Amino acid sequence: MGNRVRLLLGLLFISLSVLGQEIPAKPNGYVLDQAGLLQANEAQQLEQKLRGYADSTSTQFAIVLVPSTGNSDPYDYAMAIGKTWGVGQKGKNNGVVILVSMDNRKIRIVTGRGIEDVLPDATCKRIINRILKPSFKRGDYYGGLDLATNEMMQRASGQFQSEASDDSEGMPVFVIVVLIFVIITLIRAFINRGGGSNPGSRGGGMFFPPIFLGGGGYDRGGSSGGGGFDFGGFGGGDFGGGGAGGDF
Repeated sequence: MGNRVRLLLGLLFISLSVLGQEIPAKPNGYVLDQAGLLQANEAQQLEQKLRGYADSTSTQFAIVLVPSTGNSDPYDYAMAIGKTWGVGQKGKNNGVVILVSMDNRKIRIVTGRGIEDVLPDATCKRIINRILKPSFKRGDYYGGLDLATNEMMQRASGQFQSEASDDSEGMPVFVIVVLIFVIITLIRAFINRGGGSNPGSRGGGMFFPPIFLGGGGYDRGGSSGGGGFDFGGFGGGDFGGGGAGGDF
């Protein structure tokens, strides 16, 4: 009974949040281009990639390109699509919706609860700013969506190799932590040896913290062979509010 009440409340929320514009019917695929931004072959290539990834990992991406979200906030609109279509797998909640609205030139990425750890809000924001916005401003909608989904898939699979500090953010935090531990260990060893002048003193065995640089990405357990989802059949995933947005 409790599940039914939550379902009804969820549907009520969705209805109230998108009164200004009707949510598109769930498509027979992973790409819905109502705005006509993609060539037929481009939409097909994206469709094949998203379908193949869903089949092999169970993680589902939905690309939704619309002329307008009406009076609805684009974020609420994207969230309503994710919930109504059930993007992702039930129980895993590993779905992602990429929404592009042309009238107000908005981009929204919303993520299911089960994938927020590998695609946190800050990462989604960087993908929008670094990949989607520049590509869209050039009119290259396919190129932006292709690169963005490539990176998100790699991150979700634990295969993404981060670029070397391309934001000029300085030394990575984990390197700083290692250096601090090493410096503290050296100081302790020097003190314990009384200034280091006694060659017979104990070596002050240097301790290195158990931080292994480059140690293995995420093992999400989601790569369980999928289930051969037919015609982009979404699996009933839920969304909890994660994601990011931007303009172009």
